[in-house]
Amino acid sequence: MSEQPKPKKLTIANPELKKAAATLRAENTPQNFNAVINQLMRGVFLAPGKIDPGSVPPKPDEMGRVKLPKDTKITFALLKASDGKSFFTAFTDEEELKKWKGIPTNQNMLLRFDDYARMLSGNDKVSGFVLNPFSDNLRFSKEMVETLKKQRDELVAKAAAAKQAALRQSQIKAGDKVTIVEPSVYPDELLDPLCETLEKYPSVAAAFLQIMVINGKDKSYLLVLDAPKDETLFKDVALACRTFLAGNEKKMNLNITTSASPLGQQGMRGSEAFYLKGQGRIRDEDEED
Repeated sequence: MSEQPKPKKLTIANPELKKAAATLRAENTPQNFNAVINQLMRGVFLAPGKIDPGSVPPKPDEMGRVKLPKDTKITFALLKASDGKSFFTAFTDEEELKKWKGIPTNQNMLLRFDDYARMLSGNDKVSGFVLNPFSDNLRFSKEMVETLKKQRDELVAKAAAAKQAALRQSQIKAGDKVTIVEPSVYPDELLDPLCETLEKYPSVAAAFLQIMVINGKDKSYLLVLDAPKDETLFKDVALACRTFLAGNEKKMNLNITTSASPLGQQGMRGSEAFYLKGQGRIRDEDEED
């Protein structure tokens, strides 16, 4: 009878986070705090708790991990501060975990920042979570976690929108036939948030919207900005257009370029700007009617 292989032990360590936390303890500055947050967002932490999988305990895989049934009950261990508030715990490694003398359980789960954010959302009994409570003792309140998650999600959305919407010249290959036509309808759901964003950038003198058709079939919106190339501007514009582009029935993408490019010059030729610096959105008589 063959011997069953022993489960491989999964080691949890966050050396960069521990280093950043030590630096923050030595010098509490916004820069050092931001360094901790950046590592915190990437980390995986040990969280003591009690798992009740029901009548039939699941079997571990070769890594010692188990897939829990849907009806599994998990109760996380809490630490109570001197002010009476309760906190979830997050340990960077086993060394930090062992500092909890009289720990109420020998079961541990692996959690990320988003897991703590989800557990805290709508939870009136827990005030936040604390990182390495017996050394670094860094508290993150429920409000702080909510704010950090929102900021991180917005940055991720901006990056994704910019990647999807920014024009890549490689999309147009040598020999492709590119046709620029005026839109039959200028959608308010697209232009209104777009103009609000453009007003924040004095460098934008004007903006034009066209429809670009490649080889007679591939259609997309072409936004031409009479402004210097600015990646931050492009990202904010892409984010402003995200809701409309995600919901438009024709599933047309948005390409962005500037007036200095050959494509931008073609897009402006014979076209009226929908936005002018100092005036905001320009509406023609047909739109007003």
